Parts: sequence; C-alpha cells; structure tokens
Amino acid sequence: MYGYAARYAPSTVIEARINALVGTDMLGRFLHVQHPTAKQAVITAIDLLGRAVISAAEIGISFPLQRRDQLLEYVLTLMGRDQSDDLVDFSIELLQTQTVALSACTTLVSIEPRLPMETRNRVMKATLGFFALPTEPSNIVESLITNLIILLGAILLTSGEDGRSRAEQLLHILRQLDPYVSASAEHQRRRGCVAVHEVLVKFRNLCSGGFGASGSYPTLSLKHIDQGGPRGSSSLPSAFVLPNRDSLSLGERIMAYLPRCADTDDEVRKVAIQIIALFFNISLSLPKQKTSANDIDLESSYGALSSLEDIVSIIRRASVDQIEVFHRVVSSVCTLLSKDELVVLLHSCTLAACDKVKQSADGSIQAIIVFIIRRGKDLREADVLRYHA
Repeated sequence: MYGYAARYAPSTVIEARINALVGTDMLGRFLHVQHPTAKQAVITAIDLLGRAVISAAEIGISFPLQRRDQLLEYVLTLMGRDQSDDLVDFSIELLQTQTVALSACTTLVSIEPRLPMETRNRVMKATLGFFALPTEPSNIVESLITNLIILLGAILLTSGEDGRSRAEQLLHILRQLDPYVSASAEHQRRRGCVAVHEVLVKFRNLCSGGFGASGSYPTLSLKHIDQGGPRGSSSLPSAFVLPNRDSLSLGERIMAYLPRCADTDDEVRKVAIQIIALFFNISLSLPKQKTSANDIDLESSYGALSSLEDIVSIIRRASVDQIEVFHRVVSSVCTLLSKDELVVLLHSCTLAACDKVKQSADGSIQAIIVFIIRRGKDLREADVLRYHA
C-alpha cells in the first residue's frame, strides 16, 4: 500500500509522498519479516518508490530519492544473502524473492543520486554470486540471471560521469565477471559470456549515442532500464567526452575471452567471438593516443574487423568447422591489436594457457604461437620490459 501510494500519487505530490514514506523509516520496520510473500511485498514497495521517481522525471518533475542507498541496503537484506559467496538455499520461494530484489536494485541504481563506489561494490558483491547458481529450477533461475545482467547494465549506465569513468566502470564489471567466464562449469561460462556481451552492447550504445558531459546526470527512464539505451546526449563534441582506446585495456581483455572462442560449448564459442568483435568495433570508434596512433594500420584493421564480423554472421546461421573459425579469429585479432596491446596480451597469457578447459588451453597456446610468429618482429626487448611486472 505504501509503495502504490507513491507510485500512483498525483505528480505534484509524488516527492512529498515519497519523502514522508522514506523519512519516517516505515519500510525499515519490515526488515525482519520472514515469510517470502511478505519479503517480496516490502521489496516491491521499495521498487515502486523508485519507479515513482522515474515516472515523475519523465513528465519533467526531477528530484533525487532520499536515502536511496539505505533503500538498496534494505533490498539486499531482504534478498537473503550474506557477505559470503556461499549459496546454500535454492528454495523456489527464496529464488523468487531474489529475482524481485534484483529488479528493485536495477530501479534504485538507475536514479539520482549517483551510485557511490562503495554502494556499487556492495551491490555487486551481494549479487554476482548468483552466476554460480545451479541450472534448476530452470525457469526461475534463468529469470534471476536475466535480472542480474540487466542490473549490471544499469550500474554501467549510471555510476560514471563521463566516457572515461564509464570505461573504468566497464573494466571493473568485466573483471568481476572473469571467474565465471573461465569457470569449469559450462553453465557458468555461458552466463559469464552472455553478461559480458550484454554489458559491452550497452557500452557501445553509449559510445554511439553520446556520453553525458562530466557532472551531468540525466534520469534513466523505465524504457531505458529495459532496453539499455543511452540516457541522453551531450552538446559537446563526442571526442571530448569519449574514452580513448587505451582505456579498454584491449590486450588484457582479448586474452580473457580468446580461450572461450575454442570452448567445448557451442554457445560459449559463439558469444565469445561476438565479444571480441564488439571490443574491436568499439575500439576503432574511439580516439587514440598520439603515441599509438601511428602503430595502427586503419585499412588493415577495418579489413580484419570485417572478417571478424563475417565470422559472427556465419556462426549465427550455419554450422561451420570449429578449428577453421578459431584460426580466422586469431588471424583477425593478430592484425587488430596495436603493438602495446599485443605486449600486454602476451603478458596476460598465463591464465589462458592454463585454462580449466583443455581444448581452450590448447587453443590459447596455438594463438600465442601465431601472435609471436606473425608479430614478434614488431617487438623489441624494451617494449616487453616496459610492461614486465
């Protein structure tokens, strides 16, 4: 009732209604409810408060949600997860509560005030472990994972101030997903790769749609929450607010996903190839630092990217030779990497060569050999030592 009172209040009194409900800490009194239906009701009330703020902004009444971070804490408490990553209760009722909670978290992180780093880390620590859930009951678990991926996209869209900080946020999220991308369990690798792909798509949309100027905070509408569209565009030139290519850490990131292109799971292979194509698609649209601009042959790069995108198109509609596809991916990557990115990739290859999936480890070793044979002549000892850590 409290949530609906705010959600459907007249636009002129929404802020006052929400302030009254949150300010009296009425919702905080319900943190100790035990029944799943009661927990879901409280979480839904909090979600409705957030959606009321979004709806008001859509008609020109913008205001922050008071004590938003505290409401996030309420949701995480009611979700039933502690600070550990242990998943010991797979009951249907709890999974349903957690699914509703993830949706509420998405709403709350999508509105002002901007998500502080501490709160972002708290939300991610409490939720990323869901990627390790078993596959059954499939319908509920799949819905929960979908909501988790949507939440990660919302965190990317709302916790940065400009292109550079969003790129940092992107890398933070992707690195947190690495354990699932390289997990021994196939379903975890699938989930991890799908999450990486969806977050990258949202980042690409930001690059093409425009990053807000530093300090701006346009409100994210419900439509944008669902579709991951950009929250607004800046009147400033795109080069002013875009991150540069170096901020993507391409060498490190490509090495994280290359083993999955040789994975034993067909879906993982397909998504991994799309991830690599997306990374280079984004990178070629970003400004380059002067020191590395002359190191990239644009004509060759666009040719290699075109080849990669052809592979993506082919694997979506036809069954193709897995070994041939992997060789073509490696060949394209070899051309697309700058010299500095190649050096970082080679320094990042240990985990790939020791991948938990033998087929992926073998493929990674083959790729490293190709990189050294084809690009080794471009590297000097000083280049390698510069990145040696």
